[in-house]
Amino acid sequence: MNQSQSAQFSVPAASFRGHLDHPSQNKVIDLLRQFRHATNSSITEFLQQIEKTNTPRQLNKLVNKLQSKLWNLPKAEQTLFQERLADILTTHVLQSEQRTLRLEAAGWLRMLTQAAHLPQPEQVFVTLVTSAMRESQLDKHERAAYLKMIVDCFWPFRYPYAAFTWEVYPANSVFYPLAPLFAHVDDYTQDILVMIFSELPTLDDPEIATYLLPVALQWAKHSDSERRQRITTILARMNLPEAQDTLRTLQSDANPLVRTSAQRAAEKEQRA
Repeated sequence: MNQSQSAQFSVPAASFRGHLDHPSQNKVIDLLRQFRHATNSSITEFLQQIEKTNTPRQLNKLVNKLQSKLWNLPKAEQTLFQERLADILTTHVLQSEQRTLRLEAAGWLRMLTQAAHLPQPEQVFVTLVTSAMRESQLDKHERAAYLKMIVDCFWPFRYPYAAFTWEVYPANSVFYPLAPLFAHVDDYTQDILVMIFSELPTLDDPEIATYLLPVALQWAKHSDSERRQRITTILARMNLPEAQDTLRTLQSDANPLVRTSAQRAAEKEQRA
C-alpha cells in the first residue's frame, strides 16, 4: 500500500463525523481498526520470520519488507516495532555462529541508528562494542567491520543535521572495553580506534587515558603530518599535563595544517 492510499485511510474517522450518521461512523471506525489489526499482525509475522532466519540474504529481504510495512504507521507504533526489530538483530549479532549473518544484522542496527529510528541508540553502541571484543569466532577483519560501524553510528549526532540530542549520547563507559585494544592491534585498527575516541566529548577517564595517551603522544611526533593533525582533537580533550604540553607544541608545528588544527582544537576546548 502506498503513502497516498494510507493517507486516505487516516482521514475518515475524524472528518466524516459531521457528515455521516452514527451507525455509518461506527462502520468506518471498525474498518479502520480491522485494517490496523491486519497490518500489525502482518508486521508481527515478519518479526517472527526475522527472528528465525539463518541466512544474511533472507534477513536482508525480510527487514526490507518490514520497513516498507512500517512506513505508513504512526510514529509511536513505528518506534515500538523498530525497537523490537533491534532486539532481534542484536540477538543475531551476539549469538549467531555465522559471520555473514552477524555482520548483516549489525549493518541493519547501524542503519536503524543512522536513520534515528531508535530513541535510545546507546544499546546499539553497546552491542557493537561487545561484538568487537568477542574473542571466539572473530578475526581482525570482522572486528574492524564492527569498529567502523561504531564510527558510522556517531553520524546522527553531528551538526548541522543532528537527528539525536546530546541527552542520548552514549556514555564514555560504553567504550572502556575498546581502549586496551590500542596495545596490540594493527595500524589500520588503531586508526579506527582513534576515530572512535575522537568522537567522545572528554577523554580523562583513567580507563581510557591509560591506553590512549601513549598512542596520542606517539602520533604527535609521527613523521606523517596527517597523523599529527588528526591527533590534536584527542589531545585537546585530555586534561592531562603531557597532553596539553604536546598540544601546545603542535601549535608551533612546521606544517601549517597541523598548526591550524592544534590551535582550533585548543580554542574549541577553551570555549567548551
